[in-house]
Amino acid sequence: MSPMIDAVFLLLIFFLVATMLRKDSQDIDIIPPESVSAVKLIPDEHTLVLGVNEQGDFFWQGVGVSLNELHHRMREVSVVDPERRIRLDADFQTPFVYVVQVLDLAQFNRMHNVGIRTYDNRYNRQ
Repeated sequence: MSPMIDAVFLLLIFFLVATMLRKDSQDIDIIPPESVSAVKLIPDEHTLVLGVNEQGDFFWQGVGVSLNELHHRMREVSVVDPERRIRLDADFQTPFVYVVQVLDLAQFNRMHNVGIRTYDNRYNRQ
């Protein structure tokens, strides 16, 4: 009986640890633009994910923020790691002025490693 109790406790600990390692989704609910000449990059867990939807709402790692908050957070990251990769997720119907605002913030903070996510059949399967 004692070995069975030990096995149950080990399984319990395993499942507790496994659920804590789950990563939160950084994606926002958008339809990215299509591209025939996109460069496929290997996903990186340290990539900073910024987003803007078609209403002009800005997102930092999947969480909605204001434009001022986005600027403040980008400034903090640029001080620590100016070469950090940035992935910009923008809906294909987003007015370009919002995309340019995010790109301008990156350039202002001397962050030049910026890419825009486009539609990919494997990634965007439902």
